[in-house]
Amino acid sequence: MSWNEAVSKYGFPENTLRMWKRNYNEYGVCSRRRGRPRKGGSDGDEERQAIGKREQIAARRDYYLQDVLPRLRRGRAGSSKKKTLRAVGECRGLGIPLRRCLEVLGLSSSTYHFWKSHENEENHKDRKLSEAIRCVQEQNHWAYGSKRMAKWLVNEGFAERLNHKRVERVMGKFNLHAKIRRRHHPKNYYLTLKENPVELPGNVLARDFSAEGPMRKLVTDITYLPTDEGWVYMAAVMDLWNREIVSYRISRHMSLELVKDVVSQLGPCEGTLIHSDMGWTYTNPSYIKHLKNLGFRQSMSRKGNCWDNACMENFFGLMKSETIRQTKQLLTVDGMVRLIDDYIHWYNNQRIQKKLGYLSPVDFRKLAT
Repeated sequence: MSWNEAVSKYGFPENTLRMWKRNYNEYGVCSRRRGRPRKGGSDGDEERQAIGKREQIAARRDYYLQDVLPRLRRGRAGSSKKKTLRAVGECRGLGIPLRRCLEVLGLSSSTYHFWKSHENEENHKDRKLSEAIRCVQEQNHWAYGSKRMAKWLVNEGFAERLNHKRVERVMGKFNLHAKIRRRHHPKNYYLTLKENPVELPGNVLARDFSAEGPMRKLVTDITYLPTDEGWVYMAAVMDLWNREIVSYRISRHMSLELVKDVVSQLGPCEGTLIHSDMGWTYTNPSYIKHLKNLGFRQSMSRKGNCWDNACMENFFGLMKSETIRQTKQLLTVDGMVRLIDDYIHWYNNQRIQKKLGYLSPVDFRKLAT
């Protein structure tokens, strides 16, 4: 950029720009520190600082002349013009003459000036292409990658031929990549999980839904409940001995705290078997550790076998058919909580079951004890 171009672009006087350049070449900064020296300072300190800065600049000059430019010369075939022009510009900023830079690079003066004159033209072409890409992305929900974008632009007549690698470079330069199907996990994340599976508990229950006594075998699961404010989630625990719901909780969010709180309400249960499916909440290491701390033995259904947890699935089906499906409109969250609370109390205390000798779960427990 010439001095006239710099003055017209940035609006600073030419003398100011020249002073900044001179100070940068001499001291490594654009403007010298003005005013009185700090207390305790002396002219000798300032002189030593100036000598140190000059030594740093000299070291950077040697670095560029002995390392950066020779490396660009050796890799000319694989290096880009931009890298060469950038390196020469930094050398010029350090006060290295252009002729010296071109000698080290083995580059002719005409070639360098040709590259320099066409640099702005290439930037203009990139900006023009980026505007076309942005327009296409906004019209197509930001769904096109580099290959489809290149095909689209050629079909629309933007260019006769367009390399998708150039489109990808411009999309990265101006942040115009597609905004869908972003990777949420590192590469080969699922492959690593498959090669190194976590040791999960097996199907210890094995569809044996009978129990010899209370709190010997428990089953648990989560179900979704619709409300006019969105879905709410219910986690419940059933005792297979008398089919009583011994613990349950309703929450607005599907979380680990939901399933942890449900089993925490039961307190320590040393040796009690608790069975669930292989949902993410039940396979989480934090939940498994929580069960071990409470003394539970864990059991899990096999993949794709909802019948392994048939008792809990059957209860949720009954509960929804006897409550939610009988209402003609969606309830609020508070209304749904009251409805489920009333149903669980009625189910445990009044709803008779044939398997229990036509007794309710609570009556069966009282009679047995």
